[in-house]
Parts: sequence; C-alpha cells; structure tokens
Amino acid sequence: MGVLAHELIGAPMVLDPLDASTLPKNIVWLHHFSWHVGSVSVIAIVGMYWYASSHSGQHALAIAATTISGGFAILGIGLAIFGDAIVWTTPAPYVWTLVAGVGAFGVARDMSHGQSPSDAH
Repeated sequence: MGVLAHELIGAPMVLDPLDASTLPKNIVWLHHFSWHVGSVSVIAIVGMYWYASSHSGQHALAIAATTISGGFAILGIGLAIFGDAIVWTTPAPYVWTLVAGVGAFGVARDMSHGQSPSDAH
C-alpha cells in the first residue's frame, strides 16, 4: 500500500512539477531515479519483514529491515533539522520513524521471547 501511495499519489505531486521546471534535465532525472529507488526500497523492506515474520529463524532480515528504516528515519529527521525545516511537511521523517519503531518493537519482542537473529528452526 505504501508503494502504491508513493507512486500513484506522491509521484505526480513531486515529479510532475519537476518535469515542468527549468532545472537541468540531469537533475530532474536523477530525482526521478531517486524517487523510484524509494519505491523499490519500500518493496524490499516489506519483503524482508514479511519473510522474517512467516519463516522461523529469519530474525536477521527483520533486524536488517529495521536498520534500513531507522537509517531512512535519521535521514529524514536530519534533513529537516540541518537542511530545511520544509522536510517536516513531508511524510518522510514520520513514516520512516514509525516503521523503524514498530520494527524495533517486533525484534525486541521476539528476542525477549528467547528468539535471536541466529535462531534457525
């Protein structure tokens, strides 16, 4: 669902104005590339969480997905604090912090129940 929102709602809001701008084409198309890398990242993270939750002993995937999400959260917050506060008006710092937080909660819960990333059942 996140990927659909990103591509169907977000892309026209962000990429269409870029296409209409007078920015150099290499900057516009690098942003197109980066936008779609974000979508691929969401798909990969969802897949990692899904696989970890549905296959025993795959906690390392959940830890990796949580770490990546945490990195994206830090990036969003860092850009908002040190770059431009306008980033606070976008979903990035909030969504990625939520995903990383929920992921961390799930990993911690599993580890408190005696399951560790090295468990292979």
